[in-house]
Amino acid sequence: MGINVRKLLKDLALQRVRILYIQAVKEVKRSNFDRARRYIDIALNLISKANIRKPLILRRGICKNCHIPLIPGITCTVRLRGNRKFVIVVRRCLLCGWVSRIPCPRRK
Repeated sequence: MGINVRKLLKDLALQRVRILYIQAVKEVKRSNFDRARRYIDIALNLISKANIRKPLILRRGICKNCHIPLIPGITCTVRLRGNRKFVIVVRRCLLCGWVSRIPCPRRK
């Protein structure tokens, strides 16, 4: 019965990161941006210490400039640009002005 300790630690780190992200979103909704930023910083620090890949929620769900969770209508604006082949999701942070563009190929 070999328990893989490394895998267990990575799993615990990912669970903690998800909890911290949820808490950060709650703090943004309460307009407490400093505490939300601190939660995200702790989550990013935990990921680097555990040497794991960032989950998708942290790759696309936070502003890479000011480390605030991107919530449409509260901390970011979302626009769709594109043509028949590609749609580009453009998100702009309302606090710092950082712009994220995510290409999305259209389905057939």
